[in-house]
Amino acid sequence: MQKAIQENPKVKHTLERINGAARVGIWELDFKTKSYIIDNITCEIIGVPHGHKLGYDDSYGFMKHKSEAKKLASLMEKLVSKGTGFDIEIEIFHKTKDLILVRKIGLADVEDGVVKRVYGIFQDITRIKQAERELQATNSELNSIINSSAVAIVSINRDNNIKHFNSGAEKLLGYTAKEAIASLDPQSLLLPEQVYDFKLDLAKLYNKNPDEILPFKELAKQNKSDTREWTFRKKNGDLVPVELSLTPLKNEEDKHLGILGIFYDITDRKKAETELIQKNQILNYAEQITMMGNWRWNMITTEINWSDNMYSIFGRDREKDDVVFDTYFNYIHPEDREKVANFITKTVSDKKFTDVLHRIVLDNGTVRTVHLLGELVLNDFGEPTHMIGTCQDVTQLRMAEIKFRGLLESAPDAMIIVDENGIIQISNKQTQKLFGYTSLELDKKPVELLIPEKFMHTYETSNNNFFTTAKYNGLEKSEEFYGVNNKGVKIPIQINLSPLETEEGLLISVAIRDITEQKQAEYKILKSKERLEVLTDNLLNKNRQLADFAHITSHNLRAPVSNLNSLLGFYNTSEDEEDKAVLFEKFEIVVGHLTETLDTLVEALKTSNGAPTELKKLKFEDALLKTTEILTGEIHETGAIIKSDFTNVPTILYSKVYLESIFLNLVSNALKYRSPDRTPEITLKSFLVRNRVTLTIEDNGLGIDLERHGHKLFGLNKVFHRHPQAKGIGLFMTKVQIESLGGTITAESTVNKGTTFILTLN
Repeated sequence: MQKAIQENPKVKHTLERINGAARVGIWELDFKTKSYIIDNITCEIIGVPHGHKLGYDDSYGFMKHKSEAKKLASLMEKLVSKGTGFDIEIEIFHKTKDLILVRKIGLADVEDGVVKRVYGIFQDITRIKQAERELQATNSELNSIINSSAVAIVSINRDNNIKHFNSGAEKLLGYTAKEAIASLDPQSLLLPEQVYDFKLDLAKLYNKNPDEILPFKELAKQNKSDTREWTFRKKNGDLVPVELSLTPLKNEEDKHLGILGIFYDITDRKKAETELIQKNQILNYAEQITMMGNWRWNMITTEINWSDNMYSIFGRDREKDDVVFDTYFNYIHPEDREKVANFITKTVSDKKFTDVLHRIVLDNGTVRTVHLLGELVLNDFGEPTHMIGTCQDVTQLRMAEIKFRGLLESAPDAMIIVDENGIIQISNKQTQKLFGYTSLELDKKPVELLIPEKFMHTYETSNNNFFTTAKYNGLEKSEEFYGVNNKGVKIPIQINLSPLETEEGLLISVAIRDITEQKQAEYKILKSKERLEVLTDNLLNKNRQLADFAHITSHNLRAPVSNLNSLLGFYNTSEDEEDKAVLFEKFEIVVGHLTETLDTLVEALKTSNGAPTELKKLKFEDALLKTTEILTGEIHETGAIIKSDFTNVPTILYSKVYLESIFLNLVSNALKYRSPDRTPEITLKSFLVRNRVTLTIEDNGLGIDLERHGHKLFGLNKVFHRHPQAKGIGLFMTKVQIESLGGTITAESTVNKGTTFILTLN
C-alpha cells in the first residue's frame, strides 16, 4: 500500500498536505550510510533546510535533556537490533533556539527475525500540548472557583433538587454538601415574602399570574438571568444578606437542565451602606446647623446636582423645582454677577478653585451672603470635567465681620490680624497710613513684610519666643521693634500682641503704634542726660586737676628744696673757696629752676579753670636736662650715671608741666630707690610702637616685687621700700598725668636688678 501511495502522485500530494497540516513528518534510517532520510515536514520541525542529511548521532544534539537523549538512543538500538517499536515525547531545540515538544514513533520491518527496514513518524505536538495545558489550567481554575470557600455556588436541577453544593455554600449556610444534596429544599433557605416579591417581578415581566409561577423554572424557561439581594436562612436559624446571581443551565440541545446560583455574603457591604446612610443623615444635619449645602456641576453635560440644604439656602422646593446651569447665576446679586463670572473663568483657566464670597437675592427679595468653596476635577488630559464644592450662608457671619471691621477701622493704632504662621489675614486703614500698603497688598503676606525682626517663629523654638509667650500665657504682650514702610524707611514702633483662640486655630491681634515722637522725646532726654554727664565729668576732672596741681606743687618743690639743703650742707662743710664758688653757682641754678617751677605751676593753676591742658612741641632732651639740673645735688652725691637715646623720636606734642613732672618723678625715684651695692645707672629711650610715641626709663636699683605689689604699683600713698622720703605720690601722679592725655604706663621689674617703666604717651 505504501508503495502504491508513493507511486500515485495525487495520493502522495494529498498525504503531504494532511501531514503538513498536522505537522507530521516521516523519517527512515539508512543502514548503509548510518544517516536519517527525513522529509520536508521533519526538516521544518527541527529547523534544517529541505533535503538535509541528518547523521545518526547528530539527532541527539537537538535534544534538551541528556537523560531523554540516552533513553532515545536505547530505544533506537532495540528498534534496529530487535525491531522493537516505540512511541516517545521529547523536548528538542529548533535551529532558531526555540524549544519545542515532539512525538517520535519508531517502526521496523522484520523478515525471518531480521530487521530489514527502520522508519517512523516525527510530529510537532507543541501546540497540542500547550492547548492541553491551557485546558487543564482552565479546568483547574473552574474547579477552584466552584470549590472555593470565598464564593458560594449551588446548582438546582429541573426537579428543584440541589445537585451541587460547594464549600463556599457550606461555610456560608452551615449545611454540609451531603445534607444539602440529599434532603434540603432550596426554598427553605429563602424568606417567603422575598420569594413572593420575586414572583411579582417575574409576573409583571412576563405578564403571568404570580401564583402560577415557579420562579427558578420560569427563569430557565425564559433563558433569563437575575441578580438581586436576598436574605438567606442559615442552618442555625440566623439570617444573612447575600447577593444572588441566577443563571439557567442548558445542554447543547438547548434543553433546560436546571439553574445555577452564585452568591456571597454582603453583610459588610450592608453594614457599610447603613453607616453611609447614617453619615449622610449626619451630614445633612450638619449642613442644616452650619447653613451649608453641597453642589456638583458636570461641565461636559452642564448637569447640576444640589444637596437638600442647597435648596433650603435658596428657598426652593426639591420636589417641585428643578435646577439647571443658569439657576444659580440668576440668584446672584446684580452687583456681584461680573465678579462671580470672572472668578469662574479664572478658575477654569488656572485649573484651581480658591473661594469666593458674594451676595444672592432670593425670590422674596431677601439678600444673603454666601461663601463658595470648591474643587476642579480634571481628566487624564488635564481638562476640567467637573466642579464640586460647598455653598455656605454666611450672612450672620458677614454682619458680625462688618461690625468687627468697623471696630478695627476705628482703632487709633495700626491693627493687623495674623494666623499662627504669621500670615496677615486682616489689616485696617491705619496700617495703610503707617506703612503705605493697601489692604489687598498685605492680604496673605507674611508679617515680616512690615516687621522684619523675626518675632514670630515656630512653636518649637526658644521659650522666650515673643509669639509663643503670647500664645501660651494667654496675655497681652508688648515690645518695641522697627517697622519698614513700602519705601524701605524704618519706623520705630511698639507692638501689642493679643492671642485669639478660634475654631479655625489661633489668631493674633497685633496693634502697631508709631512711637517716632516718643523716640524723639527720648532722644532729647538722652542728649540732655549726656550733657549733664559731660558737665559732671568736667567738674570731677577740674577737682582732680586741682588735686593734681596740689600734689605736683608739693612733690615738685620738695626735690629742689631738698637739693638746696644738700648743697647748703656741702657749702657749710667746704673750706675751699673755689668749691664754695662752684656750689654757689649751683645754688643760683637750683633757685632759678625753683622760681621757674613756681611760676609755671601758678600759671598752670590760673589756666586750669576748665580749659584743656596746652600742648606744645617739646624736646625730650630739654625735659631731661631740666630734670638733671634740678636733681644735680643727688646726682653729685650718688655719682649716678644718666644715659639717653632720643634719636628715633626726639620731640613730642605734650603738656610741658606734665612731661617735666613725669621725668622728674621717674628719675628721682630711680635715684631714691638705688641699690647700695652699685653705682646708679638710668637709661632713657624714645621710639615708635604702632605709630605711638613710647618712652622707656630703665634703672638698676632695688627693683619691685611685682607679684606682691604689682596690683598697687601706681596707687596713691603706696610705698614698696622703707625709705624715709617715700610718700607714695610720685607714681600715682605720673599715672594720672599720662592717662589724662590718653596714654598708659606699665612696669617690668626684678628685685635687686632694677625696674623699667614703659610709657605710651600719645
